[in-house]
Amino acid sequence: MNGKHNEQVEENPQALYVTLILDESGSMQSCKGAAIAGFNQYVATWRLEPAETRFTLTLFNSGKTEVRYRNASVLAVHELDVETYRPRDTTPLYDAIGGTLTTAKQEAPATARKLCVILTDGMENASQEYTRKQVFDLIKKCEKQGWTFLYLGADHDVWEAGESLGVVQENRIAFDKGAVGETFNKLSLNTARYRRRKASDKGPVWEDRPSDEEKPSLN
Repeated sequence: MNGKHNEQVEENPQALYVTLILDESGSMQSCKGAAIAGFNQYVATWRLEPAETRFTLTLFNSGKTEVRYRNASVLAVHELDVETYRPRDTTPLYDAIGGTLTTAKQEAPATARKLCVILTDGMENASQEYTRKQVFDLIKKCEKQGWTFLYLGADHDVWEAGESLGVVQENRIAFDKGAVGETFNKLSLNTARYRRRKASDKGPVWEDRPSDEEKPSLN
């Protein structure tokens, strides 16, 4: 299985609401420059799209969970740089997801395609407000409202971590942290394809996937 399916594509892109929950913990320091460049390129592609794109960005570590933008027009989103993306501390993943979705599921435009991207290079180790079960339930509630979730992970068991959060298997993606810039490039392509496909198409968002033989064993 290579993730390919008979995708049905609309001629025109649909309005899009993207929520990006981006790890800013200390372990991201080693790929800081590539993460900044990748994010900036990802946002830049939306400015070329004729359809509206709204955006929420959450940056998180145990020192802070910051919603930098909330349901903002893509035109209002500034590039990240070494001063505005500063990895440090540990990983309150549940708090970042839970806090973001609690608000986002209420404010997301009803008619827009809704995509939540979780990008992290480590598993939960510092949350104080939300539990795994609460986050799982939130994700399932959002899915019933038409949301799609992507879990992009490095340096941990992505299949197990994504499953524990309720992200469907085909939307859990493992990436090499040294290639985080390339991962953002692929995210741009897959996001563009996602907003153009027919609403009835429930196939995977991510088309560039390893074969079953390349997936890590959970045993």
